[in-house]
Amino acid sequence: MAATITDLITWDAFEKIPGDAMHREILQGDLVVLPPPKSRHTLIAHNTAEALRPIKESRLGKVLIEAGYKLSDNPPTWIQPDISVLTPDRIEAPSPDGYFHGGPELAIEIVSPSETARDLNRKIDLLLTSGTQAVWVVYPDDEEVRVFLPGGNSFARDIRGTLTVPETFGPLEIPVARLFEY
Repeated sequence: MAATITDLITWDAFEKIPGDAMHREILQGDLVVLPPPKSRHTLIAHNTAEALRPIKESRLGKVLIEAGYKLSDNPPTWIQPDISVLTPDRIEAPSPDGYFHGGPELAIEIVSPSETARDLNRKIDLLLTSGTQAVWVVYPDDEEVRVFLPGGNSFARDIRGTLTVPETFGPLEIPVARLFEY
């Protein structure tokens, strides 16, 4: 189960949290702590990154695993999608020791048993209002992906369907089944 600490945290305090294996995000000042991913989660993340490899190979963008995005200073909001895709100009924008600002063009979240629906929905909304063109939410138990788009549109694809990346990265369709190959 995710722990959400409701005393608003500052950037300074967040950056001084000692390192351990826990996954942390700040959702509008609330610190959310999740345990490290388990094997199925890791395998799906790897498969997803590999399926997106043509974006990197065509030099249309970079596929990043667990990159951090600073969405807001006030209230502090920092999200670390499992997989994200950025255009080349966005990769070059931050300082090497800073965070990416704004949402990635594509964010992919793999649902963990410890993640609450409330926190997941908050992350989707925060990403979409911060410039993300699409959020894919992968449901391992159902072998399904829900795609969320700006404006409140969403749809689901099961293992018989395909996913299309945002147009920014060219025509690329990925069979959903590919994400669940273990």
